[in-house]
Amino acid sequence: MKICLISKYPPIEGGESTKAYWLAKALGERGHEIHVVTNAWEVENDYREQIESCDLDCNYQPKGVYLHNTNPFIDPAYIPYSRPYTEKIASLAIDTIKEYDLQLIDSWYILPYGISGFLAKTETNKPQILRHAGSDMDRLFNSPYLRTLFASLFKKVNKIVTYQDMRKIFLGLGISESKLFYNSKVSVDTHSFNPEVAPIDLSDYIDKDIADLPIITYIGKIGITKGIYELIEAASKIKGEFFLLFVSKGKGLARFKEFVKKMGLEDKTIFIGFLPPWKIPAVIKRSRSIVIPERDFPVEQHTPILPREVLAVGKCLILSEEICNKGPYRTMNNESDGCIVVVNPKDIQQFKEKLEKIIRDPSYSEEIGYNGHKFSEKIEKFDEYVEDTISLYKQVLMSS
Repeated sequence: MKICLISKYPPIEGGESTKAYWLAKALGERGHEIHVVTNAWEVENDYREQIESCDLDCNYQPKGVYLHNTNPFIDPAYIPYSRPYTEKIASLAIDTIKEYDLQLIDSWYILPYGISGFLAKTETNKPQILRHAGSDMDRLFNSPYLRTLFASLFKKVNKIVTYQDMRKIFLGLGISESKLFYNSKVSVDTHSFNPEVAPIDLSDYIDKDIADLPIITYIGKIGITKGIYELIEAASKIKGEFFLLFVSKGKGLARFKEFVKKMGLEDKTIFIGFLPPWKIPAVIKRSRSIVIPERDFPVEQHTPILPREVLAVGKCLILSEEICNKGPYRTMNNESDGCIVVVNPKDIQQFKEKLEKIIRDPSYSEEIGYNGHKFSEKIEKFDEYVEDTISLYKQVLMSS
């Protein structure tokens, strides 16, 4: 099949971009032709991954995947000014569909990609699949300036890829059950995330000699609801040798670095910015533990894929109680199960004690990682997820 995937994509940081990358790669490896239309190179520096030139022809565009990026230096001027992302993506998608005779549009994230996809669908008469995340349904769909447009879009696309807990929302809008496709098999690519991956060589990114010192790693955006201020406060109470690694950026980075300095951890904290999806398995492997201490996150439906990537690599996962109560993590949210370390990031003393145990007892963190990987083997069915997607494409093409 020849698919037009209109989506976030590296170097855009984030879970949806990551999932789009791994799915496109897997589809290409199975012989399908995937043309990704995106504005990825227009992403703000605060949320841009570091992609090396040597990766552009291999990892960035894996077998069967072809990238079509909008030009960040061409924006027509009009008043009042705004960057015409939606229009540029739609125009590029129309050209790409026609040039390569693509069969189907798979649009991922409602704004701008779903809207752009619908404009392309209208011009090319190709069927359109619409995928959403938690944030676009929570933050964007609930806006009085977007709700009517989004509801109209839902009724006009051929298929909506959603989750079971969103069912009532769509049915309440008059969307037929037959239009909904439940994304129950979404999975981590265990061909790339597994205990056999090689650890990253951090000397390429930092000038410190960290030898084999324990590293506690945070991967993600800087933000006050991410639990990272609590992480710093807890770590500041721990004596001994260790490092905190932040594969991270964001608009609050400068303020956060000031807090790190204030808490006396400047010499024990490393910032290397965002890295593309294909480097994350190696980062996880190099770490003693990955910490995801989110609390009071404003998007209720937010269920990050990163914890599952950590489990698949077989490394110790520190997860907040809040995330433990979502998705597949509900079945493993008790530390006695030995799969993860659960923390309440607001309880600084508890957070400190659990971090300290991981730092000082490598056998403990190894056991947690081993058990976590065993759990991962039960829930990750990546090949089934890809085949499910292929079946969806065939179904939409046959019915259109």
